[in-house]
Amino acid sequence: MPALGPWELVIILLIVVVIFGAGRLAEIGGAVGKSVREFRSATQDDKDKAAAAAAAASTQATLPAQPVVNQVAAPAGTASTPTPLSTTVENKCPSCATINPNGQVFCGQCGTRLTQAVA
Repeated sequence: MPALGPWELVIILLIVVVIFGAGRLAEIGGAVGKSVREFRSATQDDKDKAAAAAAAASTQATLPAQPVVNQVAAPAGTASTPTPLSTTVENKCPSCATINPNGQVFCGQCGTRLTQAVA
């Protein structure tokens, strides 16, 4: 199938102008341009969100969760061992930082798969 040449494009443009009119054609062109800009900004926003989520996930992966430890002053001459205040492990979403109940596999806020912390 041969490509459209310049004369075919001119004929198609004239038919479109006759059907829609010059004023309406300008409105249609503006609407198409606006749609293309919105589409590009939406895809750019998705790329930015994905990059931010990946950066947050890599930051979360490098920082291990450590339980809070209660340091109690021991009497002189005895060894002091730190005791954990609680054994609850936070189940934090790497994407939106929402704290989820233990044992939950997906984030209740955004639906991201959660990595289970070992207690």
